[in-house]
Amino acid sequence: MTGGSFIALADRLVDEFGSQGTVVADVDTEIVAAIRGAVALRAVVDGVLTRLTSQAERVGVASHCGMSLRELLAANGVAPAVASRLIRLGRAAEVLPVLARYARDGGMSAEHLDAVARGVDHVARRTGEALDSEVVSNLERRLIGCAVAGKTPSEIVDDARAVAIAHSPADPSVLPVAEDPALNELGWSQSGDGRLTGEFDLDVATGERLVTALDAASRPRPEPDGSPDPRPVARRRADAFAQLLEAGTRGLSPDALSGPPSTEVIVTVPLDEADPASAARLNWLGPISDLAARLLACDARVVGIGVDLNGAPVSVAAQKRLFTGTTRKIVLTRDRCCVKCGAPASRCDVHHIIHVADGGPTTVDNGCVLCRSCHVAVHTAGWDIVMGHDRHPWLIPPPTVDPRRTPQPAYTRRTLTAMEPIAA
Repeated sequence: MTGGSFIALADRLVDEFGSQGTVVADVDTEIVAAIRGAVALRAVVDGVLTRLTSQAERVGVASHCGMSLRELLAANGVAPAVASRLIRLGRAAEVLPVLARYARDGGMSAEHLDAVARGVDHVARRTGEALDSEVVSNLERRLIGCAVAGKTPSEIVDDARAVAIAHSPADPSVLPVAEDPALNELGWSQSGDGRLTGEFDLDVATGERLVTALDAASRPRPEPDGSPDPRPVARRRADAFAQLLEAGTRGLSPDALSGPPSTEVIVTVPLDEADPASAARLNWLGPISDLAARLLACDARVVGIGVDLNGAPVSVAAQKRLFTGTTRKIVLTRDRCCVKCGAPASRCDVHHIIHVADGGPTTVDNGCVLCRSCHVAVHTAGWDIVMGHDRHPWLIPPPTVDPRRTPQPAYTRRTLTAMEPIAA
C-alpha cells in the first residue's frame, strides 16, 4: 500500500466513524491493520534515509556545502535528534550486516535499530572486541532478536550493558563504562526562540542521584482543595529541576537557609531605553524581557551593568536588595512553604510583593515565599500578591482563573484545621 493509499484510508476512517464514536469490530481491525502498514512504511522511509545519509557521508556532500552532515540534514527538514540517529545508523549499517538488512527491508523501526547500534557500540568500547569478532556478531543477532520479540529500545540497551559487564576484563580496578565518571559529559545549545536545550551523558551513580532527586521533587502535589495536580509529568520534572538548581546554588553558600543563591547573574542593561532594539541581556543566554529582569531581581545575586550605544560599560549597580539573614528566616518561618502551591520553602525564592524596580523595600512585610514556577506565574501570568490585614500574603488570581478575582490566603492558611482559624 502506498503513502497516498494510507492517507486516503485514514481520511475515510475518520470521516465515516470519527464523529460517531461507534465501536465496530471490522473497523477496529481495519484501523489496526492500517496502523501496522503505516509503521512498516515509516520503517522503509527511515531505511532509505539511513542509506542516503551513509552515502552522503561517504562522498562528502555536507563538506561540499560548507556544513556538517548533521547541519545538512537539519537544513532539509530533519529534526536534530533524528539527524543524529540517522548518522549513527548509517555508520552502523556499514559494519553490521544484519542491522543493515533490517534497515534496508523496513523490517524494524529506526528507534529499535538505533538501540541495537548503540548497544553494539557500547559492548565494543567496553570490552575492546573488534566489530567483526564473534562476540559482536553474536551480540548483533541477539539484540535484533530482542527487538523482534517486542522489547523496547531501552530494554535492548540494558541487555547490551549486561553483555558488556559479562565480557569485561577481570581486573577489578577497571571501572565499567557505565560507572566511570571520567566519561561524563554535559552540553547545551540555545534554540532560535531563546530557550535552552541540552543533553548529558552521566555515569550510573550520578544519573541515579539525578533521577532519584527529580522523582522525589516532581511527585504530584494536590491543590489545596484536594484536586489533583494539573501539571503533566514533563512539566513537574522541569519544575523539580529548577527547584533543585535553586536549592543547590543556595547550598553553595555557608548561609544555606538565610542566604540567596550564591551564583551570580550578570545582566547588561542598555541605557538608551528609547531604542526599540535595546534589551537587557544575560551573560550566557542573551536578550531577556523586562519581566524576566524583574523576576531575576527578586531572589538572584544580580550585577547590573549599564552600557552606552557602543556597548561599552558605563556603570555597575549591585544594590543590596536580596532577602538574607534574619529577614529571610522570618519570611520562611511565617510562610513555611510556597504561598501559592505549597512547595517546600528550601526550594523556593523570596519574592518582593512590591517589586524592587517599583521601589519595593526588602522587609518582612514586603516578602513572601514562592517556588520558581509560581514565581514565574506571579510575574507573568496575572497573579497578584498583597499583604493582608493579618500580615500574611494573600493571592489574587487572574480573571482567567477567577473572574471575580477573589483574594485567597497563603497555602498554609488555606489548609488550617478548625482549631487554627485565620486571624481576623
